[in-house]
Amino acid sequence: MAKKLEPFDYNKHKPQDVGLGGPSTEYLVTLDSPDGGVWVVPSIWWDEEGNPTLVENQDKVFEIAKQYEKENNVMFPRFPQGAYKQADMFAIARSKAGGASKGLLANDVSKEARAKAAKTFINALD
Repeated sequence: MAKKLEPFDYNKHKPQDVGLGGPSTEYLVTLDSPDGGVWVVPSIWWDEEGNPTLVENQDKVFEIAKQYEKENNVMFPRFPQGAYKQADMFAIARSKAGGASKGLLANDVSKEARAKAAKTFINALD
């Protein structure tokens, strides 16, 4: 049975050295997303015992992130097709602002859907 993995959660995990030069919470990578755009996902994944693993194979990172989204009804940050620079700038800004120690990377899909519906409704009133 495969271990359940998740991104850093500041409520449960403590930064640890995974070979990147000091304690880490997340190390973000920019990849093509399953829906054709670009997404930013973590390459450090934490097991149920709180142990981190740096996943260096991008195909494996993609599969872990895709499965995590599906199982947890969340979405990692998405950008338009080809927007690698925008995604990289997001990752850099997130890191400078404290990264995963300040907030979760993935967003609850139901909250996203409600926000989009609310915005659409507000826009319809204009």
